[in-house]
Amino acid sequence: MNTLWQLISLVLLVIFITYLGYHALHGEQGHLNHRRIKAQIAMVEAELAEVRAIRTLKEDRVSRLRIGGSDAAVDVDYLEERARYVLRFAHPDEIVVRIDWDHKP
Repeated sequence: MNTLWQLISLVLLVIFITYLGYHALHGEQGHLNHRRIKAQIAMVEAELAEVRAIRTLKEDRVSRLRIGGSDAAVDVDYLEERARYVLRFAHPDEIVVRIDWDHKP
């Protein structure tokens, strides 16, 4: 009878350890879920860095449009540069070289 209780105790202990091990690996707060969340965090932080870089670039462009604050004059050189780029205009005395990026030899 004593050996039967020992066997039952051992089986229950193995079941309990297996249960805890499974949930430690696959559970909501388990190791695999923790690794997945860390990967997501790294991906979102990379995206955040990219968005911050774009924002810094845009803030620089906006700050170059105005000299000295919101009620000051417009930076004419930068405004002309942007308008020429967007509208694809050039001065009559400039030489324009067009490059076909989609051309394949």
